Amino acid sequence: MIEATGTGVRRFAPGDKVFGFTGFRLGACAEYVCLPEAGSLEHQPAGIGFEQAAAAVDGPSTALYFLRDRAHVRSGQHVLVNGASGSIGTYAVQLAKHLGAEVTAVCSSRNADLVTSLGADHVVDYHREDFGSHHDTYDVIFDTITATSFARCRRALTQHGCYLPTTGLINWPLGAWTALRGGRTVRPGMSVEKKAALAFVKDLIESDGLRIVVDRNFPMNRIVDAHRYVDRGHKVGNVTVTVRG
Repeated sequence: MIEATGTGVRRFAPGDKVFGFTGFRLGACAEYVCLPEAGSLEHQPAGIGFEQAAAAVDGPSTALYFLRDRAHVRSGQHVLVNGASGSIGTYAVQLAKHLGAEVTAVCSSRNADLVTSLGADHVVDYHREDFGSHHDTYDVIFDTITATSFARCRRALTQHGCYLPTTGLINWPLGAWTALRGGRTVRPGMSVEKKAALAFVKDLIESDGLRIVVDRNFPMNRIVDAHRYVDRGHKVGNVTVTVRG
């Protein structure tokens, strides 16, 4: 919530509920943070609370960047989301469907109902199957948790399919090599904080086109427990922290 603004600020006023990125200032868990009016900040979507708004920033913006801006997903394509029950994956499933794709979600069997409810057409239980050796092929494989590699899932891609790793710089050389070679490609990237992405997400949430999944919320005095819980690697959707003065 906006506590105070500078004299020249026009987009926001004290009392406005907002959501957005803190950028290189960090401070996401600070009680107060100062951000520029022109920064990656938007009015909070109507109908949701602070906890949900906090979980609707990084995940959907990252998924949107990779699926829409890097892979250019379009209607009729088959998209596989690895880590479909995570903070990026839960949004990736929904956004891929929004873009018109047929979606296969990779997660544990205990999260199969969740990802199906988010729009997944097919579910692969990674405990029982290796999608990389599956008989199906995909136009896009979005590895939201960096749990596989281009080499491991290359055969699961269509002739001109692309692999999307969320690890940025380390995959740029491979991305450049596959782009020159043609055929199946690696398209790495680093999600950039953009107001336009936040506005898109806001509109989608307000039109009931995007569901926010929050696993647990921790109070500020248990922030260490929150990090430990996330580090276990089995959270579903997002984990949030309530900051109180």
